[in-house]
Amino acid sequence: MRRVLKFRFREDPRVPVEVRQLTPDTLSTVNVDATHVWFGNRKVSTTEVFEIESWTEDGGDNEILIIFEGKGTERLRYVGYRMSSGKIVVRGNVGPLAGYRMRGGELIIEGNADHYLGSKMRNGKIEVHGDAGSCVGGKLIGENYGSGMKGGTIIIHGNAGSFIGHGMKGGDIIIEGSAGDYVGYGMKGGNILINGDVGLYPGARMSGGRIIVLGRVEDVLASFYIDSIVNGIKFKGRKIEGKFAIFLGDTLMESRGRLIISYEKNLHIVRELEPLLEQPAEDIY
Repeated sequence: MRRVLKFRFREDPRVPVEVRQLTPDTLSTVNVDATHVWFGNRKVSTTEVFEIESWTEDGGDNEILIIFEGKGTERLRYVGYRMSSGKIVVRGNVGPLAGYRMRGGELIIEGNADHYLGSKMRNGKIEVHGDAGSCVGGKLIGENYGSGMKGGTIIIHGNAGSFIGHGMKGGDIIIEGSAGDYVGYGMKGGNILINGDVGLYPGARMSGGRIIVLGRVEDVLASFYIDSIVNGIKFKGRKIEGKFAIFLGDTLMESRGRLIISYEKNLHIVRELEPLLEQPAEDIY
């Protein structure tokens, strides 16, 4: 059996609401009546802020499913904080730091997500059906490179902002739309796949990992050098058809990073560099 808890604001909040305690991990051992949230700068009982419904249903192997819905979901902060099991669904938009330090389980956001989605996550899955802000899977300001995402998977069906995967060390980020500037800035490991376009300088200061861009790249740093042209690449066990240019960098970081971009959509970058290659296109990378 699966236990389901549905939360709906009693009134549309006009301040941020932190819900760090409202995770399947906490609610598997603590009654919801004994939990609290931060309503702006006030610590209040969860039942004072939310109308709560609870029931059980078949399936789920004794997991807990938490649902946030109704007006004001965009005010929620720290949804899924440190969760390691179960499932959380947000039926709307969500505020910053959703999935922060997530260690397992599944977080589904049916609207848009604000900045720092999946920041410092270690495992689990996050799926956003709308757009996401900046620093998806990233570290916090002032932390060392490698302090960001270390495992798990983030899938964004829309677009995302800048600094995607900032300082990440592992895991996979998949964006079906486009992203902004500095994708993979300072990343040390993991994979980022962008199906659309990106802005300036993907991979800046990266020292490991792989960035794949299937669309147009605004520009690549001079500290990246072209290594090869290949016909098709592999990602998560599947082949992506097409011609791709593979860059190594960021050489300022003594890097083993790989920046892989569409050949046809980036002739403004590749045309001048292709004559430097000593070998023809390879079959697959």
